[in-house]
Amino acid sequence: RQRSPRVVGKLFRAVFFALILAVNIIVIWRMCSSGDPKSVRVLAPNDRLIAAYEASGGKLSAYRQEQGTVTRAPNNAGYFSVTRCVFLPEARQVQLVFRYNNSTLRHLAEDKGLDEIPAKSGVWFDVSLVKTADLTPGNAADNAADNADPAARSEVRYHPSGEPVRAETALYTYFRYTFDDVDVDSATIGVFADVYFLGDLDYEAAPYGTLCLWDSDSENIPYHLTKADRKALERP
Repeated sequence: RQRSPRVVGKLFRAVFFALILAVNIIVIWRMCSSGDPKSVRVLAPNDRLIAAYEASGGKLSAYRQEQGTVTRAPNNAGYFSVTRCVFLPEARQVQLVFRYNNSTLRHLAEDKGLDEIPAKSGVWFDVSLVKTADLTPGNAADNAADNADPAARSEVRYHPSGEPVRAETALYTYFRYTFDDVDVDSATIGVFADVYFLGDLDYEAAPYGTLCLWDSDSENIPYHLTKADRKALERP
């Protein structure tokens, strides 16, 4: 017996609305899963930062810049993100939140020829900070991209201070890194986050991924400490 057109129409409508509902649920789930966990949203205190906070009378200056947050090169598009980065000049410190998703580990296995996909619980990447400075501030021409003179620049690499704060969600792995002794002054051209695979770590080679955190042509945007930041920086 053939179904009536009305029954068939109701069936198609039910399937259509079910698909829309499923898509909306997936989108909402991804949105909820993509936000930074609470543990990495807060400034990580150390003695240097707490001392600077106290010396400022609770009015610690901080700033950030609007820079690209995701790697876009053909060999690492979408692999790595820096979701937060704050410069704390009175403490001579930079803190950033580094993030990668589960698919990055699958790409890592393919790119590096690994026998299996690395476990999400492991530590697979080295994250360092690189500051470039102008050694000839009186000559801006030798810093132009089409006429860059390597001898006119210096490069300093900074490694994390202490253990990072780690967090995981269903989709992502996060690390909040702290870098001490970082001065951004009038000679500074740029500050970058370099990512290397620990299995073939070589700072003389090109990094697996790089993200600009600060450059001299961009605006510094004030970062206002949150209530949670202040709580973390206040001694009991």
